[in-house]
Amino acid sequence: MKPVQFAEKYFNSYKVNGDELVPVHCPFCEGGRNSDKYTFALNAEKLTYNCKRGSCGVSGTFNQLLSEYNEKQEFELRKPKAKNYTPPETVTSEPSSKVENYLTKRGISEATWRRRGVREADGNIVFPYYEDGKLVMNKFRKPEKYDGKGQKAWREKGGKPVFWGMDQCDPNLPLVIVEGEFDALALDEAGCSNVVSVPSGAEDLTCIDNCWDWLEQFENIYIWPDNDEPGQEMCRKLISRLGAWRCWLLESDYKDANACLYREGIEGVQKVLRNPKEVPLSGLIRLAEVKSFDFSNVDRIPSSLNGLNEALGGYMCGMVTIFTGENASGKSTFLGQEMLNAIDNGYKVCAFSGELPAPIFRYWIDLQAAGPENLEAKYDPIKNNEVVKPMPEAVDLIRNWYYESFFLYDKLGAADEESLLEVFEYAAKRYGCKMFLIDNLMMMTQSDTKDGHLQKQKNFVNRVVDFARIHDVHVILVAHPRKREGRLTKMDVMGTGDITNLADVVCSTYRPRDEERLELNCDGIIDILKDRFGGNQDEAIRTMFCKKSKRIWHPDYDRNFFFGWFLPKQKEVI
Repeated sequence: MKPVQFAEKYFNSYKVNGDELVPVHCPFCEGGRNSDKYTFALNAEKLTYNCKRGSCGVSGTFNQLLSEYNEKQEFELRKPKAKNYTPPETVTSEPSSKVENYLTKRGISEATWRRRGVREADGNIVFPYYEDGKLVMNKFRKPEKYDGKGQKAWREKGGKPVFWGMDQCDPNLPLVIVEGEFDALALDEAGCSNVVSVPSGAEDLTCIDNCWDWLEQFENIYIWPDNDEPGQEMCRKLISRLGAWRCWLLESDYKDANACLYREGIEGVQKVLRNPKEVPLSGLIRLAEVKSFDFSNVDRIPSSLNGLNEALGGYMCGMVTIFTGENASGKSTFLGQEMLNAIDNGYKVCAFSGELPAPIFRYWIDLQAAGPENLEAKYDPIKNNEVVKPMPEAVDLIRNWYYESFFLYDKLGAADEESLLEVFEYAAKRYGCKMFLIDNLMMMTQSDTKDGHLQKQKNFVNRVVDFARIHDVHVILVAHPRKREGRLTKMDVMGTGDITNLADVVCSTYRPRDEERLELNCDGIIDILKDRFGGNQDEAIRTMFCKKSKRIWHPDYDRNFFFGWFLPKQKEVI
């Protein structure tokens, strides 16, 4: 299997960037809590992969990736050509008084800079880099405050980039890595001698490759990066390469370790060293630190049916509900009413209806919002009967009532999941929407093959579940059943069984036939097929239906309930 074949098979969607195949989401972390996009890359030339998210940071060879997916390994990793380095030729000398005075101003004593082998050449500070006792590189620094002109620091051409001070470190002790030589001197001044500096900050970390075997000796590695974006980027790269399991973070309120020494002295540096922080790893938390759960305080969006509220306790935020049911059983109609009820309880909502144009969708919603007492009939000569619509005086009141609370993703027919979830994320963040409706799953997962369709279903529902958890919202997803009559079970939902396994709640709508309707004394039934939190299933809630207003209610309650726009009348529980 070639990299392109792997991408076609396992990347749901990807783009090509030079030699790299870049999927929308990393197959390991899936973008983390914020669903970060395009962080993972598979290099088809080098046969390597990596994720740039610091809390993920996976990397490896294409063979390792094939192994992760139980695919046959067919490629040999192409080993990079050995690079030839030139030994330094610069003649150095003991530091002059100018260099010594500059080091003293930075808080570095003579004993420390002598121990670290600091030298001078042509009036510049020289930091000699040693590996196994051999001088492999020289780095230069002007002994004065940088004025922004010319080079602040530079390396002697041809030298081998390794860690500065590595020969002075004990592999049996924890290693500290800092961004600059003055930071390493500051830690040494404070009594921490097992410290090294990278040769060129975040710009060049080839020192990791050059010193890999040496780094592998250390069980614990502490990283003190600069408090700027390049420093944080260097830190993320180090953690990704060295392994989050053995890395610890050292943080202060200052730009770097040398600034900490200058401002707070040796005690300030030692205080930071005494308080390392664990590297946060996405998905791994301490159970004792999890927020206590209190069902009575959980954000729950009430249903418009009392029976559903009693059985489910409302629609809990952070969860996904699937509604299924045979055609014309009222599932879409009922869910439109649920959106209105959510608004009536102070929540904002956002819907996608792939089957109805926006004007018709709003017409149905307005009928439900108006109720039978606020509708008027108009004769239709083509149908030769009356059609109903909300009274003109009610339309403006209804529109003003839900203007700031009801949003619609206007895309008729098959929709692109990336665009849908991007719009939903915007609605959640920008407008604070808490309930989302996707009607229906078939519009989101079309494919030329059955296997491709089932895989797209699973992937999409997974992303919907993540969306609900991340944004603490409730998503209702309509899924059509396989063609059959009668009451449905979870197994009757069309597509892969992963759909109902991933959902938190599964409900089905059923429309009894004439004789059965009389026997049950209802127009419809909502069956609870799954309730992950409450454990309820096989419960049936009877419903009645008003054809004019498209309203659904429980037969034990008055059908004439009112939404918030209709202020003059007292609202009643359905």
